[in-house]
Amino acid sequence: MKSTPFNTPARIKFPPKNADFKGVNTDGYQKGNRMRAKPLVMTLAICLGCLNLGLTPPVQGARIDVVVDHGIEKDAEDQGRAAVNGIIDFFQSNYGVALERDMRIKFSCDKLNYKKAIQNWYGLGEAQANFHAQNSKGLQSQGTLIVNLGELRGNFPQLFVLCHEMVHHFQGQISGDRHGSLRWMSEGMADAIAVHVLETVGVKGARRYKESWKNNLQKARDWPKLDQLHAPNEWFAAAATYGSYVTYKTSALAVLTLVDWKGYPALFAYLRDLKTASPEAAFYQAFGTRLADFEKQFRPN
Repeated sequence: MKSTPFNTPARIKFPPKNADFKGVNTDGYQKGNRMRAKPLVMTLAICLGCLNLGLTPPVQGARIDVVVDHGIEKDAEDQGRAAVNGIIDFFQSNYGVALERDMRIKFSCDKLNYKKAIQNWYGLGEAQANFHAQNSKGLQSQGTLIVNLGELRGNFPQLFVLCHEMVHHFQGQISGDRHGSLRWMSEGMADAIAVHVLETVGVKGARRYKESWKNNLQKARDWPKLDQLHAPNEWFAAAATYGSYVTYKTSALAVLTLVDWKGYPALFAYLRDLKTASPEAAFYQAFGTRLADFEKQFRPN
């Protein structure tokens, strides 16, 4: 390894006890054996001005370490690093949020190495690591991101998973790691902001995502209720019952509804308020409505 200073699981099993990682799978995306070099992955860096691929945008008090499996091609590695830089710059330029917490990122080349990275970097046992390797393409916990780029094919899936996990990193930084108490908010926000980043810089596949999510959910027999998506065990139970895609996109559309009301700044106000307030109080302060009322009234279609 080299180091420098996103299919719905039809028979998903519950994770081992105490498993609580923020992750994303990639329902409906094609899988490949290696991360392929894609010119459009450079879009983030080009559009945001981060053209020095080996350099990290200046941030105060934050260090970024990227570890790359040998199975990932050099061009793809450079493009992955450029994407990381572009996402960080996007948060600073568009949301006024600078990176202040150290970040470690692992780009894995296949599922086996992804599983090993989960074991080694998170200190998990065989059963926990196998669960996450089978049911996700990316994980984030306490400033450590692991992304299985080798099994993602196409610019949009690769960038989407990386963006999603980096959103989780910023959530933890802003909220003091108190963002996980409402799982639908943390996961839905990660999906919504990830696609907002890709849509803004013009990555192919990001347009009309909201309509696509709605259309796909209309085909679902049912969807989970938001008040059933608070704790990690509730989230995994919903994924087992309704499918991972339905669970993620129901949450993402709920967050986009809040964005339609109050804009993206309200999401970050919510995270900041979580440092000193309960989720219910922070939600009310940011969005002007009671959490229980919103959860009861929301419908994804």
